[in-house]
Amino acid sequence: MGTGSKSMEWVWKIFTVLLGVVILPLAGWVWNVNLTVAQLENDLGDAETTVVALTQKVEEAEINGRAIISMEKDIEYMKATLQRIERLVTQP
Repeated sequence: MGTGSKSMEWVWKIFTVLLGVVILPLAGWVWNVNLTVAQLENDLGDAETTVVALTQKVEEAEINGRAIISMEKDIEYMKATLQRIERLVTQP
């Protein structure tokens, strides 16, 4: 009975040491992965904010582009009108 219980005790001690050798590194790995995921979520939030800001700037640029095209058409119309007026004034 004494020899069997001592061998079981040694088996249990070796088993717990092996578990410690396996579980502690795994716990550290899980901790690091958790930190990395949290950082990626934070970066994703920042990226989403940047995308929203850039989308708004693109929309503003499109509106400004349409306004510029409209102004160019107005300027062309004014040039044509001024050329007609100039012809009328310069004709004898």
